[in-house]
Amino acid sequence: MLIPTSISVESLYDLSQKDGEKSLYIAVILQALLDVTKPKQKKEAKEIKQQRDQAHAWFFTFTGVTCKDFETVCHYAGLEPKKVRTFAYEVINSGDTENVRRKFSSLIY
Repeated sequence: MLIPTSISVESLYDLSQKDGEKSLYIAVILQALLDVTKPKQKKEAKEIKQQRDQAHAWFFTFTGVTCKDFETVCHYAGLEPKKVRTFAYEVINSGDTENVRRKFSSLIY
């Protein structure tokens, strides 16, 4: 699994333990990662596909309101948007999204 050294599940957990407000914004990012990596099913609800597509757009749109919202959330989470995008890209393409999703879920729930 390719995860950049600058951001990891453990470092996100450590960061969230130090600041309650950052925890909220980190949870938003983690939920978007869960949404974008949700496995595709043959007969999935339209809402699931829509959530996956919206999360993908949120991470990878570089102009407009969506981009600004993403950058604002990253700022309040104490994370560099470019690094979060790289992390999301690597998580999506890791080939081990099930394990990554399990780790993220344990941090949020």
